[in-house]
Amino acid sequence: MRHLTKLLSFASAGLLAVSLLASGAFARDAKIVKIVGGGAATITKADGSKVAATENMIVGENSIIETAAGVEVYVEATPGVVATIKANSKIKVEPANAPLNLDAVLDLQQGNIVSQIDPKAKAKYGVRTPKGVAAARGTVYTVSVNGNVYSVATFSGAVTVTPMVVNPNGGYSIAPGATAIQVGAGQASSGSTNAPPATAVALSAATGINVAEVAAAAVSAVAVMSTSGGANATAAAALMTATMDTVVKSAPAAVAQVAQVAAAAAPSAAASIVTAAINAAATNTNAGAASVTTVAAAVTQAAATGAASNTTTPAQAATVAQAVAQAASNAAATAAPGQAAQIAKDAAQNATAGATAGAAAKQGTNTAAVASAVAQAAANGAAQGASAAAGVPQSAVANIATQAASGATTAAPAATVNASNVSSAATAGNTSGVATVQVTAPAPTTTTTTQTTTTTNTTTGQTTTTTTTTPAIDVGTLPVSGSRP
Repeated sequence: MRHLTKLLSFASAGLLAVSLLASGAFARDAKIVKIVGGGAATITKADGSKVAATENMIVGENSIIETAAGVEVYVEATPGVVATIKANSKIKVEPANAPLNLDAVLDLQQGNIVSQIDPKAKAKYGVRTPKGVAAARGTVYTVSVNGNVYSVATFSGAVTVTPMVVNPNGGYSIAPGATAIQVGAGQASSGSTNAPPATAVALSAATGINVAEVAAAAVSAVAVMSTSGGANATAAAALMTATMDTVVKSAPAAVAQVAQVAAAAAPSAAASIVTAAINAAATNTNAGAASVTTVAAAVTQAAATGAASNTTTPAQAATVAQAVAQAASNAAATAAPGQAAQIAKDAAQNATAGATAGAAAKQGTNTAAVASAVAQAAANGAAQGASAAAGVPQSAVANIATQAASGATTAAPAATVNASNVSSAATAGNTSGVATVQVTAPAPTTTTTTQTTTTTNTTTGQTTTTTTTTPAIDVGTLPVSGSRP
């Protein structure tokens, strides 16, 4: 009997444990993994108390996250899902949604949110809007709510928007007779909260939505996470390719703006942004699509400008230019070998122009000082990119390197690139993957002049000789334009 009592006791304890586990099985506390910007972000807990948001903070169910201007909060809603709560937004961490079989739901009450979901995580996640829940697996999508206007835009994978209704006793259920809509990559759905969810249309045809801003928000969020380290960074790096592919093919007019904004948000991701854009352009079969060379030129300069806008020294700007030019040249040599030489020339030229403009505006320094360092680095990077590309003949590498030197020289007249040295070094670099260039500062744009004037006093007959020397003007000391060099 005593043994039976013990068995019953163990059984009861086991059932209690299972019950407790079951009751908390769907509890999905969120975690703040990153905060970007200097604005205020606050958490209102379920008990009504308020605290400042901090990185690594656990945010419990029914808590509200609010962001002011100038700050973004990156929240891991559930493993494999990172939601970027943009500035001036308000979301609530909701309990699991049983009707839709979702483990994590964020209720977007106002503002904008970008969700990126690792396809390998098989996460069950959605964002609630006034029109329903936008749920997806393995995708990147944005959701915006502004008063009674909402929008959903997808940049990777597909999103299902399911209309929901509030139950009398609390919670939500699928609206009777409602029809869910699908929003695929390159599509958007937008409209009023007073009407049924709108059928998805192509991003280029969407109304009531700023496609460039939405696309920039999506790519920027992915770029920031791709540089954060850890599993989320690995997932974001993979999603970057798909996201930029959608931007290039579905919102071509926004490519340059997207690249500049995203590179400014995550400078160390500038090279991957350029690579993804060029690869997308090389496979773009849409009618009237821009050429690879056109896309490469635009995205290279834009990414260099954005990334360099965060630099504080010419050397840092040079690092940006080299990385961007190298990425463009390398991507072109692999994805578009027929245009590789032209793209390398453009890459050196546009990386030089972009990095010089971004850095000079930020640093308040003279253009020549920045351009000299940037030109060398851009030509070097373009040559190295071609050298490191698999299967590129040495003769092609030499031509690409020469063109890169020419491009850098065109963009930075304050620096002279020795093209022959670049060419020979890049040829050797086809094996070693390392190419070097030499840049020499030019002579001043004006020369020192001496003028002699002789005058005679008509009263005394005395003659006086005066010599005036005008020094050369060094262009490096001239004021810099805030927009372009």
